[in-house]
Amino acid sequence: MFDEDDFFAVSKFLKLGVRINIKNPMGQHPSFSTSFPTPKGETVNIEVENLYEVERKMRALLANAVPVKTKLVPFNYLGTNFQGVLFCTKGMNEFIVQETRDMFGMESKKIVRKADLFIQLLS
Repeated sequence: MFDEDDFFAVSKFLKLGVRINIKNPMGQHPSFSTSFPTPKGETVNIEVENLYEVERKMRALLANAVPVKTKLVPFNYLGTNFQGVLFCTKGMNEFIVQETRDMFGMESKKIVRKADLFIQLLS
C-alpha cells in the first residue's frame, strides 16, 4: 500500500493547480507529462514514463532529496490506452482522475475516480 510520504511532492503541486496528463499508464509506452510556470517566470516541463519520475523531479524542485520508497504500480485500475488528466479542485482540495479520451478515441470528460487524499487515487 502507499503512504502519504510516497507522493507528497505530486500532491503539493496538484494542490497548487498543476495538472498531470496521463497516457497509456499500464501500456508499453506510458507517458506522464506536465508543464507549469515557476515564480521566477521560467517554465518547467516534465515528460516521463512513470509517476515515480514525476515525483523525483518535483522533489528536486522543492530541494528535497528524500528518495521515493515504494515500487508499487500506481493507477493499475486505469489499464492500457487510457488518456486523461490528474488534477485537484480549488477550494475543495479533491483529487480527480478524469478521462480526456475514451477507448474509442472520442473526447470525454468522465471522472474515473476522485478522493480527498491523493494516495487514495493510486490503487
